[in-house]
Amino acid sequence: MSRISPRLTPLAIGLVAGALLVACEKTTTSTSTPAGTATTTTVTPSPSTTSAMTSASSAMNKAGDAVSDSAVTAKVKTALLADDDVKGLKIDVDTSNGVVTLNGTADTQAHASKAQTIARGIEGVKSVENKLTVKP
Repeated sequence: MSRISPRLTPLAIGLVAGALLVACEKTTTSTSTPAGTATTTTVTPSPSTTSAMTSASSAMNKAGDAVSDSAVTAKVKTALLADDDVKGLKIDVDTSNGVVTLNGTADTQAHASKAQTIARGIEGVKSVENKLTVKP
C-alpha cells in the first residue's frame, strides 16, 4: 500500500489546476447592437482538459482511499493492542479498500476469532480476512 504525504496533496492539486487552466479554450464573440459593439468572452475546457480533470479527480479519490485505509489500519491495530487476550504485537494488519487482512499468530482459535470480531467492529471496515494461524 502506498503512502501519500499530506504536505504534497495541496501542491499536487495546485499543479493540476494550473495545468488545466493553461489548456482552456478562449472564445471571443463581437456582436453589433444599437448601442454599439458588445464583446463576449467565453472560456471552456478543451476536450483533453476535460479528460485530464476526470483523471485528476480519480487520482484524488484514490489518494483519499489510501488515507482512509491507513486510518482503518491504525484503528484496528490500536484496538488489537488494547485487548489483553489478543496479543496485538503478533498480528499484522493491512487494509485495502476497507477490507482488513489479519496476518500473524494467535495463542488459541478463540483469540484468532476475537481478533476478527474486534476488527469487524471498527468503523470503515467492510470485511475481514482472517489469516491468523494458531500457535500455542
